[in-house]
Order: sequence, then structure tokens, then C-alpha cells
Amino acid sequence: MTKPSHIKKLIFKLLPSFILLLCITAFSACINNKSWQKSQGMIWNTVWHVTYYGDSEALAIAIDSLKSVESSLSIFDDNSMISYINNHDSGPVDHHITKVYDMSKVVNRDSHGLFDPTLSPLIEAWGFGENHVPTADTALVKSLLPSVGIDMTRIENGVLYKSTPQMAFNFSAIAKGYGVDVAAQVLTDNGCSDLMFEIGGEIVCRGHNPEGKKWKILIETPDEEYLKEVFKNEEKPSFPDHLIVELCDEALATSGNYRNYHSESGMTFGHTISAKTGFPVKTDILSASVIAPTCMEADALATACMVMGSADAMAMLLEKDLAGAFILYSGEVMVNDKMKQHLAKTR
Repeated sequence: MTKPSHIKKLIFKLLPSFILLLCITAFSACINNKSWQKSQGMIWNTVWHVTYYGDSEALAIAIDSLKSVESSLSIFDDNSMISYINNHDSGPVDHHITKVYDMSKVVNRDSHGLFDPTLSPLIEAWGFGENHVPTADTALVKSLLPSVGIDMTRIENGVLYKSTPQMAFNFSAIAKGYGVDVAAQVLTDNGCSDLMFEIGGEIVCRGHNPEGKKWKILIETPDEEYLKEVFKNEEKPSFPDHLIVELCDEALATSGNYRNYHSESGMTFGHTISAKTGFPVKTDILSASVIAPTCMEADALATACMVMGSADAMAMLLEKDLAGAFILYSGEVMVNDKMKQHLAKTR
């Protein structure tokens, strides 16, 4: 039985629309291949972790973006922009150096000069730089101190100028956090609105976790080997087993001398150097954790807190309206009101 002519005409009219709808549906299925991704790897001599909702291809782009950060800021790369500047009176800068430089100036001001990325000669002298051999003594420190001070530098028309050729930059206390910001932003730009990206304890969280809730992040506790070195035969205070914070569209950074230290002649000293004295500083803070809008800022502030001590550091965070948690050598945990709002409820 043949169909009436008016039905045939209707079918022919609707057929192109139907085919177009099938094509759109098929195309949408091809491009909408988002799912929860989880991965880890090694970079900058530490481990990175990521969990995000998006395309698998986005991760390769994010990791690749860290190469440009390294080529700008790494003191271990002789061909990096910062290595060139360290070996000359001045040198051109890109947006990576400009951003960490500008933030370093802010934190330097807020910490009354105690956070300073021009400590590189002293970091080297104490064996925490590229050579990893402690050689500092009082005379050497005194000779290096006049070359320390970010206020004696400036960026002008895309060029970083130093007041003396001996000045050298080491952005290690801020570069890792900045790298996390860069990678997280690349993931966001590639359609990943829910993500957690971490490099060596510096973390950016955006959106929500796979359960649709805020990200729960464990703040690491002091390293047991470091505690043995510090307290030796003394009775060691009782330290917290864990501290968990909840984050959404925020960054967290933790700084502690237990991550990088030397033991010489029965003395243990960490990598936190005072820009005032030139010597490794030991305050009452064993580790400092800061939550801030960017990981770059959190990273720099956590280091600044280590140098300042708990009273001055908490005062600085209060003025900046930022969350902070300090684990003290006494075993006490000092948490400000802003951080209390982030603490996860434990049963």
C-alpha cells in the first residue's frame, strides 16, 4: 500500500531536520566526554597530584604549562630567565617573573622585610641552594647581607634591575605555589570547573569534589625524623595526628623546616633564613599553613609566618583577613577564627 502524497511531502520536509538533529546529538556525544580524572607524577623534585572533572586531554596541557614556569623561575636551569638575571646587572622578565616579583614585594612589606627572594646567596651559603653544601660562617654571612633586599631592585619597562651584581633571586618560597595556580588555571580554561591540583603540599581547589562537596584537605604533620633530630633525648611534645580543612575556590600552602634541614655538629637548622641576620631562624612555629585566594600568596605568606613567629604572624594574617594554622614546637596548634571556619567537622 502506498502512502498518500501529502504524507510523503511531510516526511521529505522533516527528514533534513531529523538528520540534522542526529548529527548534533552525535557531535555532542563526541565532545561531551568529560569524566572524573585522577593522576599524579613528578616535577621539580617533588610529587604532583590532580583530581578534576573534565577531558583527559586537559591534563597534558596543564602539565606542559609548568615548563614555561620552570624556564622563567628555576635557579637550577642555567638557561632560565632568573638565572640570566642572577648572573648579570639586569635582565628581561616575562609575566611569570613579574607576577611572583610583585607578590614578593607585597609579602616583603607585610612581613616587615622578613620574606625576601633576594636571599639566594645566603641560601647557597647555608647549603639549601643548587650546591647543597653548607659553607656559611659569621664572616661570610656579614659579607653577603649587603646584597640582600628586594627594595634594592626594580622592574621597569620589562627589565629587572639590581643595585649590585652580587644580588641574586631565589623564588623557591613562592614559585611552587605560583606553578599550582598556573596549572589550575589552564585546567579551568579547558572547561574543568571542579578540580584539586597539588604540588608538594601546595594546593588549589575549585568547585567541588566528586561527592559534590567541598574539598577536604589534610594538613601534613611534622616529619618524625626531623622531630627526633630536634628533640634528641628530650621528651617530645604530643603533636596532632591530623588537621583537615575544607576548601572551595581557594588555595592552601604549608611551610615547615622539617621539609628541608641540615644537621651539623649536633645542631639542626632549617632552610628558613632571616633576611635581617642572614642566619637560619627558628621561631616557635614548627609548621605554618595559610589559606589565600591564590596559592602563590599562600605559599609566600606561609614562609613569612615561619620567620616571623606566631604572635607577629597571626597579627599579619588578621590584618589581611586570611586563615592561618600553626603547629608549634610545644605541640600546641594555633588556629585563628578565619581558619576555624574552614576546619572540617570530625566525628
